[in-house]
Amino acid sequence: MAATGALWALTPLAYLLVGDLLRAPIAVVLLGGLLVVYARIVAAHIAGTNHVPHRMRTFLLFVLVVYGALPVMGSVWIYTPLIVATTGLLLFRFRHGVGVLLIVAAAEYPLAYAETSPLAVSAPQRSAGVLVAAVVASGIVYYARLVRELRELRVALADVAVDRERLRMAGELHDLLGQTLASITLKTELSLALVDVDRKRAAGEVRATIAIAGEAREQVGDVVAARRSLDLGAELSAAVALIELTGARCDLRVGIEKIDEEIGDALAWIVREAATNIVRHSDARHCLIELDIMDNLGEGGTVHRVGGGVHLLMRNDGARGGTDPRRGSGLAGLRQRAEKLGGSLEAGGTGDGGFEVRVWLPAVHDRESGHR
Repeated sequence: MAATGALWALTPLAYLLVGDLLRAPIAVVLLGGLLVVYARIVAAHIAGTNHVPHRMRTFLLFVLVVYGALPVMGSVWIYTPLIVATTGLLLFRFRHGVGVLLIVAAAEYPLAYAETSPLAVSAPQRSAGVLVAAVVASGIVYYARLVRELRELRVALADVAVDRERLRMAGELHDLLGQTLASITLKTELSLALVDVDRKRAAGEVRATIAIAGEAREQVGDVVAARRSLDLGAELSAAVALIELTGARCDLRVGIEKIDEEIGDALAWIVREAATNIVRHSDARHCLIELDIMDNLGEGGTVHRVGGGVHLLMRNDGARGGTDPRRGSGLAGLRQRAEKLGGSLEAGGTGDGGFEVRVWLPAVHDRESGHR
């Protein structure tokens, strides 16, 4: 809006350059009034509501002001009909808007032949100029609307991914608890039936029921704590696909051929969560996912490869200033997961408007210390 609106100021400026101090303020008043109405049309179009009351009356207002002022305003007014063409493209359906555009471009021919100014241009040049300028001006508005819709779609895709994971977990809990509760019910009924007949066997059934309940508790804990095994390679590919679906470019650099199963499982969950955060909490245009073997990071981010641990870096630009990706994103839980395995997770801004997640985990998980 600012770019196209600024172009409208060229007409009053042109009057000032030729020394026409009378027509310059008239042009400011006429174009300023139209610009206010045009701003409402553009805002409604970008918002996707297209709620402009009295479309035809609004369009006729533009026609009346632009073409009605032509006899008075002279040769400097030559390209203002592009305002009518642009308004038609925004107000009406596509085919009707194109029709308005072609009519306005064709109408430039007789206006060009009627022009007597020495600065007058040929009819084809004038028609082409009006047509191209109107297409560019309306194209900017359509592009702004597309950007808004893509941002909303990106958020919706992230929400769908989160909801899908919740449904998966709910399904696992349903299947697990349904089968377990059925087993406990049968074992309990059998125990009650055997209490007066065979107390020893009834006690055995009670112990079996307790064992089933204990096993179910561990399985529920595994599901809730998201400890089911994930494939790191599949999660890396899925993360790249999800990020690039938003229109961003994602570079994947992997310097590891084999990885400890539990370490790979933890990294897979971190990759999934971080990719979801990138989609939901940033306007990223470029992302980097890097997985390698290293001991630590030296000054300037240089990597010292000594095979001491696994390092994961996920960095993106376009972090939104009004949100903190570290809150409510699940990174706190992932940090606990990394620390439980003897590693660390750091997340924060990069100083240039970006955001990054750095994870260091031991190359092999020490299961004794992990269960201590």
